Amino acid sequence: MTLSRPLHIALHALAALVALLGTLAQPSAVAPWVCLATHALGALTHKLETDPTRDTEFLGIVRTSLGIVACLVAAGQHWVVGVTGIEYLALAASSLLLEGVRPAPVEKA
Repeated sequence: MTLSRPLHIALHALAALVALLGTLAQPSAVAPWVCLATHALGALTHKLETDPTRDTEFLGIVRTSLGIVACLVAAGQHWVVGVTGIEYLALAASSLLLEGVRPAPVEKA
């Protein structure tokens, strides 16, 4: 199953907005910042993937890696340091879930 490109972008943008609000509430916490980064990257790389002349195969690796790092940072800040809530782990994990239902890049003709 894949989502439509506009819906996928909208979900990443909504999650990025939630993360941005988190950065304003807790600017010294890293978890909201990495959630913002992973969702912003998820939304912004759609533009690159719609250009069939670009080589975009590596972008999935970058997005997945950043999503994993965001999950680890959010988990650490919640369970180890106790600075942020569990919601940032859910927000970070949602970037990985969205990666699983991401529309395929536009193929070269």
